[in-house]
Amino acid sequence: MTSKQVIKHLEEIHWQRMLEAHHDSYDLTQPDLEALDCAISLLKLLDEQKLTDLVIVGELYLAAGMER
Repeated sequence: MTSKQVIKHLEEIHWQRMLEAHHDSYDLTQPDLEALDCAISLLKLLDEQKLTDLVIVGELYLAAGMER
């Protein structure tokens, strides 16, 4: 499976989960949605890089909107 395929599948899962959560506004803040957002953001950042590029850990956290 390629990185683009993984990103596509994660985005589809995220979209389906958002539709399920749409009926319950409290459900929109569930940790699974936040985790999917972080994973998708990280994979997109890595997918934009060349295989020979060095990525700084701080950039990964920033791209995912995460704190250490």
